[in-house]
This record gives sequence, C-alpha cells and structure tokens, in this order.
Amino acid sequence: MNKSPGGIWTTQYLDNSVPPGAYVDAKAIVSESGEFYFAGVNQSTGCANVGFGQLTVNGGSVTGTLNTAVVTFTTIPGVNATCAFPDGSTFGTGTVSGTVTERTTLALTINQTTSSNTNLPAITGTWNYSNLYASGSSLTQIAGNYLDGTNTLTVSSGGTIFEQDPTSGCVINGDASILDSAYDAYGMRFTFSSCTGTALILNGQSANGLAALDTTVTPNQLLIGISLDVNGRLFAIAGYITRQ
Repeated sequence: MNKSPGGIWTTQYLDNSVPPGAYVDAKAIVSESGEFYFAGVNQSTGCANVGFGQLTVNGGSVTGTLNTAVVTFTTIPGVNATCAFPDGSTFGTGTVSGTVTERTTLALTINQTTSSNTNLPAITGTWNYSNLYASGSSLTQIAGNYLDGTNTLTVSSGGTIFEQDPTSGCVINGDASILDSAYDAYGMRFTFSSCTGTALILNGQSANGLAALDTTVTPNQLLIGISLDVNGRLFAIAGYITRQ
C-alpha cells in the first residue's frame, strides 16, 4: 500500500552552493496527490529558493521532479531579492528521491540543475510533519483580507481571489479551491491583467499552486506558493501573507 506524502513539512539543511555554506530554514506543502511546493531562506545571506513539482510514491519510496527558482521579488522582511545561483542563473529543474513515513517524516534528496546547466550541490535532509495539516480546510475558513506588502489580497467566502498592485498596474483575479476538506491544503489559481512596464509579459498568464492557512499564529497567515512558465522562464511567488 502506498503511503501518503501529504503534509505541511519543515526542515533545516546546510546550503553548500555558496561556500562556506549556511543553514537554510525551509517549509513545504504537499497535497494528498503529491503536488508540492517548498520555500527556503538562507539564514546567512537572506537568499531564498523555491521549488514546485510532483511526487510519486511507491510503497514508502518517493520520487519526483521539480522546477526551481531563486526569489527575485519579495514582500517579506529579511528576504534578499538580489540573489542568483552561483552561475548567475535564477531558475532550473531538478529531481527528488527518498522515503516517506506517513504523517511523520520525509527523508529526501533534492538534486537541481540550473538553466545554464550547472549541477548544484544536493540538498539532503529530513522534513518533519506539522499537525497543522490535519486541521482541515474550507472556503469559509480561508476567506478574508490578507496584507501582501502594501497591497491587499481578498479571498471571498466563495473562494474568489482579487488583488491589485498600483505599482505594476497588475490586477489579479483567481480562485481558491478545496483539495480535501480533511487537510489544510488549498489549490490556488491566479490570472494577471492590466500589468505595465516590466510586468507586461504577465498579462493573460495564469499561475497555479498551493496554499495552507496557519491558524497557530495570531493574526493567521496564509502560506502560499504559485508558479507559471512564460516563454520558457519560470516565475514563482511564494511566502506568507497576514490576515488583516
């Protein structure tokens, strides 16, 4: 019988991609079907890395593929958005392998290759399960206004999402969906319009991802990760926004 990889997971690992290395604190959301995203912040440099992909489980063995990117825009204090991989690139692909002990640990090795074809040092570590995942989900529970930098992202009680950024002009319309009401994981979809300047290429594009509502903090925070591919380039948005 295949184990479930689903959960909200946390870990700390040593990042050796930029000597002498520093510890990265990371968090991941994995749905019951194996869709996932993770985000990690280097505690020395403030650089952040995000990954999106799909896990497959055979018994207790885990394999998967991912797209990965360095964060180049953020509204989160302490995150450095001027970073890149050692070869100067900002996105790439990768593979995941390891084992799962259901609702306890994920022991994984992540191998990444940048878009400039540089193999990065493997990330190996144990991800620990958070009981927050078992708190369930509902559109009523996630509904509210969330502070996204200086903007406000609104989720209606029906799951409709709206946000407008006066700096870029971008208008975001989308929706949140329930994946499994027993677990704290939501599907997310954003569509961009009215963008100007450097954000113009986002017009008409749709991004998809996952979210989870952290009710262990006050005010609550929405952990969110979405990604989209525009002309072969990965764009990713990941982090947390606080309920107003």
